[in-house]
Amino acid sequence: MKLKTLSPQSLHNAMASPLSLHGQSMTCRVLTSTDDGYQRAAHFIRRYYRMAFAARPHINATFLVSLEDSEHRLRAVVGLNPAAGRSLFLEQYLDAPLEAHMADHYGVPVGRDDIVEVASLAADGSGAGRLLFVALTEGLYHLGRDWIAFTATAQVRTMFSRLGLRPHAIAEADPARLGDDASRWGRYYQFRPQVMVGHVPPGYATLTRNGWLGTGGLGYGVVA
Repeated sequence: MKLKTLSPQSLHNAMASPLSLHGQSMTCRVLTSTDDGYQRAAHFIRRYYRMAFAARPHINATFLVSLEDSEHRLRAVVGLNPAAGRSLFLEQYLDAPLEAHMADHYGVPVGRDDIVEVASLAADGSGAGRLLFVALTEGLYHLGRDWIAFTATAQVRTMFSRLGLRPHAIAEADPARLGDDASRWGRYYQFRPQVMVGHVPPGYATLTRNGWLGTGGLGYGVVA
């Protein structure tokens, strides 16, 4: 699919399918650091990481994508960082540029313009994280962003398994690579995080085939 501009508006429009969680209508928002809701969404992530891992991560993603219910309560938030023109946080764990690892693994050329880092997923544990990732996959697919990379704990890897997705691990996330910054991450590294990569078009096809995306991308929901 032809690469299209990745902006808050274009991503929001590409995630246009109706969302529901346990029968309740949900809405996605795409935020930048100048938007009013950005700091609220960043606080949601920081609170989750503090409670789950006693961690204090810096939240400076290019975009934060939030999932809100009909009462405007945050249910899940994730960060997005386009790889073009910048180094990604997870590349600290790698011995070569991310696109080189991906090209070696998949056996095809991969350009940085096609890669998006998915970072700092936080959810309230009700299935909201899965629903947000389904919506995100739809959006990235329609914008022609073919590749994603992320650091995933065992819990997050289980989430992908439940969706029928099979991203590939390319490295262990070694806290020694972070230097003094590792102290901010509390117990996070006790949960065996790995650097993982995924190819978006097959993932989109799998989600559609497994019923997470409705016919033609018209709607989807999570019940568990």
